[in-house]
Amino acid sequence: MDLERERGLVVRARTDAEAFSELYDFYLPRVYGFVARRVRERATAEEITAITFQRGLETIRSGTIRKDAFGGWLYRVAASAIVDRAHRGARDLPLGVRSGDLDEPDADRPEPLVGDEVATAAFALALDRDELRSALGRLTEAQRRILVLKFFDDLSTPELCAALGVSAGTLAIRLNRALRALYVAAAGKGAHAA
Repeated sequence: MDLERERGLVVRARTDAEAFSELYDFYLPRVYGFVARRVRERATAEEITAITFQRGLETIRSGTIRKDAFGGWLYRVAASAIVDRAHRGARDLPLGVRSGDLDEPDADRPEPLVGDEVATAAFALALDRDELRSALGRLTEAQRRILVLKFFDDLSTPELCAALGVSAGTLAIRLNRALRALYVAAAGKGAHAA
């Protein structure tokens, strides 16, 4: 969605249900996909997505929404809701995948993966290349996160800026560094790419 159109809809959505409906219709499949790739249970993904949009509507109506891209802000809210859910210890609705669900069991990490860890694991498995999977594991958490959000979740530049809380210039630098680190790690030029 065009950033100016989105901003206009956000302003109108304070009093116009149709405007929020348009935002909802556009972002629902994207936010749900973002959440579903990070949690295991469909009901949990649906609940977190609903919480995300409820918070979005409340924030729009209160007039406290910032000038960031609304979509990027929604992704931040969704990511926080996933982490909140995991921290609450909702054991009846498991989040993420256990490390044993991946190709190779990892005895050092028996706890469930949550949030971006699940998406990173799914992204690496979808690539079906051992070298790349291994290279992703050698990146920093911040480097993995930006690559997953950009190439797996397919966030636009304004959405990425809002989700990461950075300017477009900073995003470009971080993305370039993450891609360079991935290249170095994939080429086997270091145990940990920086």
